[in-house]
Amino acid sequence: MQTKIETRIGLVVLLGVAVFVYMGFQIGSFRFDRANYNPYTVYFKDIFGLSRKAPVKIAGVDVGWVESISLMDTGLRHVKIKIMILKEYALNADAHAIVRQDGLLGSKYLDIVPGDPLLPVLEPGSDLGKPSVQPVSTDELLHSIQRVASNIEEVSDALLESLGGDEGKELIGSFVKNIHETSEKTVELSRMLERTFVRNENNIDTLLDIGNQVRRVSDRLDEDVLPAFQESIEKIADVFDRDFERVADQLEKTGSSLEKASAEVHEGFENISNIAMKINEGKGLIGKLINEDELYDDISTAANGLREYFARIDRLQLVFDSHVESMHRPAEHYGKFEDSKAYFDLRLHPAEDYFFLVQIISSEKGFVDRWRIDKRYLDLDDCPIDTEKLDLDDEAKLENVYTKERSVFKRNDYRFGLQIGKIFGDIAFRVGMFEGQGGVAIDFDIPFPTKKFRWITTLEAFDFRGWNRIDDRRPHLKWINRMFIFDNIYMVFGADDFVSKENASIFGGVGLRFGSNDMKYLLTSFSGALGGLAGGVEVIPLD
Repeated sequence: MQTKIETRIGLVVLLGVAVFVYMGFQIGSFRFDRANYNPYTVYFKDIFGLSRKAPVKIAGVDVGWVESISLMDTGLRHVKIKIMILKEYALNADAHAIVRQDGLLGSKYLDIVPGDPLLPVLEPGSDLGKPSVQPVSTDELLHSIQRVASNIEEVSDALLESLGGDEGKELIGSFVKNIHETSEKTVELSRMLERTFVRNENNIDTLLDIGNQVRRVSDRLDEDVLPAFQESIEKIADVFDRDFERVADQLEKTGSSLEKASAEVHEGFENISNIAMKINEGKGLIGKLINEDELYDDISTAANGLREYFARIDRLQLVFDSHVESMHRPAEHYGKFEDSKAYFDLRLHPAEDYFFLVQIISSEKGFVDRWRIDKRYLDLDDCPIDTEKLDLDDEAKLENVYTKERSVFKRNDYRFGLQIGKIFGDIAFRVGMFEGQGGVAIDFDIPFPTKKFRWITTLEAFDFRGWNRIDDRRPHLKWINRMFIFDNIYMVFGADDFVSKENASIFGGVGLRFGSNDMKYLLTSFSGALGGLAGGVEVIPLD
């Protein structure tokens, strides 16, 4: 019997231990699967009801538990919470925690927001980077409700103070009494109106019938009579206003015209009278012409001079000549490139046997600009110092050279020429400036039996000191040939600077030449073309 009691007690103890172990596993006191969880740390200023072993959820699903809660010994007294979360749920860099409550009276739990999956994943054991969201404090809600209740109590007290006492009761009673009297009077008025309408029902029908008749008459007047009458009045007024304004305008214009005409006639007679008086007195140009013979002779002489001047201008001949020359050999100090020149000549012929020539020359190779610098060295008494007598080394002597020359090539530069020429039959001599240097030239117009072909050969000599070169001081000699295949178009060829050691080259090109008559013909044709274009436009005269 004793053995049976001990056996029962042992079974009860084992059952209690089993229940204890089971409850320990259920509430999470014993964990043998910690290897499946990752630790993380979150911080709060206030957790308000969150306890250790509280569940940790993501979107309402249990994923772990609160491992520990500790108060940090800092000035702000933050709460440090260590949580455990299943490894299969990763947290990102912007993950954060929120303390929530399961229902209105349920327990607190920790809700985790995993964060943006595009951001980096937090390592196990790290802190949640984004600040946690604090829970709403029940004490604060109660304090807020208490403040609202206090405000309601103050409003009710103010209302009671306004309507309380004997005066308030009398005011409320008077208000209710007035409403009662108003309702009674409204009932009496409605009854009186009802009796009146019943007694005068026939009269009211008659009045309504009369009103309908009057309304039909007024509608007829508005629709038929009054619009026609108003339209007639408006037409009469428009005709009267138009005719009256037209007549008034015509009369006003006629009066103004007569007034202006009379004033102009009067002024004209006065001017004629004044002019006649001045002419009789010998004043003004006409008066002096009539009364003074010397002035008439001077005017006649001046007119003859102008006539002769315009005759000379009419005899003046202009020749426009332009051509290009393309060289065959590379130019001096221009690398491997050939030079090209363009000439524009304007020749003025005051007479048939002499002329003036103005030139503009452009060169692709360019021209040389030279200048010389002379230095003088003076002592303190402004007396010249002879550097040859100074005891100087070679480097110091070079620094004291008193004369320096400098040459600079300007590419695509321009030069000007100005010459005067004399013609002797088929030969013409020119002297003046050639490409910016002094020189002479001779032109020979080779005579041919036909006028359809013309050949002019020219020899020019200028720049006698070789100023436009670098290493050569020979004069610049040039042979040019112009062969006219048409009246205004010619081919040009020859040899440029053919005595130079490095710059000699043959050239070829094309040119255009127009005389005064050609320019007049071109201008006349151009104006005729413009007139033809204008003639295609129909002009409608205005009344």
